[in-house]
Amino acid sequence: MPRKPDARLEGRILDAAYRMWSQRGERALTMRSVARFSGTTTLTLYERFSNNGSLLAHLRRRARLKLFAAIQSSRTPTQACRRVLDFFGSHPNDFGLISEDWAIAFARGEH
Repeated sequence: MPRKPDARLEGRILDAAYRMWSQRGERALTMRSVARFSGTTTLTLYERFSNNGSLLAHLRRRARLKLFAAIQSSRTPTQACRRVLDFFGSHPNDFGLISEDWAIAFARGEH
């Protein structure tokens, strides 16, 4: 009997990759190590993410979405700025992901 797909697998993979990236940086994100740390196989990981660049892109997107959720209900620019600072104060690793994302966009001329 075939196994049921794990609906939480992608989240588990991204959580594991985020922890690894937070602790040891981008070089720690080999597909094999992320698969092992997230409790899946390398093949399964490649079925969802084509390479570690794709994995990092998903981590960056996830960080942006968390930031946007934190400031979405702001009623004034001042309140939005405070929430951005609070967010990065409590999620310093997300700052690294998001600032890398901005640097990549700037380098591509997407500004």
